[in-house]
Amino acid sequence: MGPINPWKLTGYKAGQNVKCTVVNSEPGGYAVSIQSGKEFLPAFLPTQLSLRAGEEVLAQYIRVQDHRILLSPLFNNTSPSMKTSTHVPVRWEEHLDEIDRPMGEAQIYNNYEIDKVQTVPAPQQQQAGPVPIQLPSSAPPQAPAPPRTSVPMPMQVAHAVQLEAEAAFNVWAEAVQPRKFHLRRAIDLILPPIDVESLNTFKMEDHELEWLIIDLEGGMRTGCVKASSESRLSRSAMLLFRGRVVGCIYGCKTLKDTQPTKESLDLMLADLALPDTDVKMYDLPEDVTLAMSALFLGYPVQRNDDFDSRAYVDYICDWFENRKQTACLAVTLSDKRGTCLGFIYEGGYCGAFYVEDQIFRVDKEFIYELLTNDPQASVEASILPPEMTSSVVRFGYSLSMANKSKR
Repeated sequence: MGPINPWKLTGYKAGQNVKCTVVNSEPGGYAVSIQSGKEFLPAFLPTQLSLRAGEEVLAQYIRVQDHRILLSPLFNNTSPSMKTSTHVPVRWEEHLDEIDRPMGEAQIYNNYEIDKVQTVPAPQQQQAGPVPIQLPSSAPPQAPAPPRTSVPMPMQVAHAVQLEAEAAFNVWAEAVQPRKFHLRRAIDLILPPIDVESLNTFKMEDHELEWLIIDLEGGMRTGCVKASSESRLSRSAMLLFRGRVVGCIYGCKTLKDTQPTKESLDLMLADLALPDTDVKMYDLPEDVTLAMSALFLGYPVQRNDDFDSRAYVDYICDWFENRKQTACLAVTLSDKRGTCLGFIYEGGYCGAFYVEDQIFRVDKEFIYELLTNDPQASVEASILPPEMTSSVVRFGYSLSMANKSKR
């Protein structure tokens, strides 16, 4: 299938249900196609479900970038029987009533008829004039209502596009399966400052939460904020990319398990509103930050290979390089001896972080040395779709919106 004709995407909105057909498997999911008239549009569906070529499944449209559409699975791998290698087809026709529900923010775009907005107006839109309003003769005279145009005004277009970009991320984030971090201090997963001069420490009693949010969002900061609250016996950390939250971890003695990113962010903001909360804030490189965000907002690659750990790292890194993918490798050493994260940005290796010793190294030999010394180590990969960091998606959670929702 060749490049997508943008006119074929007229009417697709973030969160819209679409039927697709499986073409072939890829790491982390399946290449699929969406029939549009006589054409078949290429798309990718990240899922751990076991599917077969030619099978039809239902998914949600997110966005298109470059040459294919990114979809979100409507049915996640939650059934124990689906976690085996046995093929269990999803009969999506039986769930049509269940999934035909309001799409929240995505429905706002109908007010702007965003599905009819084109870069160049269609001929019929240029020629069409206002429709005369016919009033009954008995009706009192009144000013005619302004005609509704199919192309919004520039400010409306900008607002609608912004909402669409926000909704595209929200649809994706809701489908992401949260990872469980089995570490005593899960916030240590986010590496310490590489540039120590960027480190800033303070207590929240000296600042307002609104000030911190304005500083992070307005400054479009890329890095990390770590917080610890003595009153709540909690520790938390948020990962930021250009002022938006792309990962968050919250740990507390009253919580047995780590929470997903969105829930962790809400809990962390509550702690940051307390005067006794200690805060550390520092910058991180953008390539490392985006690669690490795949741990929180990426999709996992399900393994069904026979590679040992070293061979798998070579295989998956070659695949990332060829596809220019951004991803994070999680190397778990045997006998609970430690965890190492490897960062890949647009296909290029950009460093590794050994969590237990809080060491960051840019050379790939560091991971190879760990795997050589521990052949039983396990390796998992999480991929961040390139669509998430494109101009058509506002990647990450808004701090100001998350803070407003708590009030």
